[in-house]
Formats: sequence, C-alpha cells, structure tokens
Amino acid sequence: MATTELSAYPGEGFEPRLIEGFVSLRHKRVLEIGCGDGRLTFQYASRASSVLAIDPDRPSIDEAVLQQRRRGPSNIEFRVGSIERLPAPGAPFDVALFSWSL
Repeated sequence: MATTELSAYPGEGFEPRLIEGFVSLRHKRVLEIGCGDGRLTFQYASRASSVLAIDPDRPSIDEAVLQQRRRGPSNIEFRVGSIERLPAPGAPFDVALFSWSL
C-alpha cells in the first residue's frame, strides 16, 4: 500500500526554481533569514558561492547543522540569530531570502 506524506511545504525543488525565476543564485553570496532546519537552504546552496543561514530557534539550527554534517555542503554557515541582530549593517550579500518566516 502506497502512502502519501502530506506537507504544508511545496515539493522538493519548487521553491528554488521559483526564486531563480526572479534572481539567479549562481555564484552569489546569500543571506537566508529564518532558515529553520535548512529545508530550503540545502535545495539551493549548491548554486550559491556562500550561504549565511540564520534562525532564532536553536533546535532548528542544531538540526540544520546535523543535516549539514550528513550531506556535506561546506558553503553554508548556520547561525542562531535574527535579522535585527545581524552584526554588520551592509554585510556583503548579493541576495537576501526569507521563506515561511512571517
């Protein structure tokens, strides 16, 4: 018997394709605000040169770091934090993303 998992999120790959319809992530420095457990981050990170992914929820970041160790992408830095406390105004990012963060 086949089971179908229900999810509030779109299927794998949909969001990166949607984002790429507006802006290329290829070789860009990306700031992702509200990354959660990295669900979206891992889908687009291979296109970017670097990713700083932040979220205020420590357990979500811990899960993202665990997944990063399993998957191996080295161009992602996950940090507990919020955009209001980003240390350097005008930090060198080409693209800022947030998804499912409101």
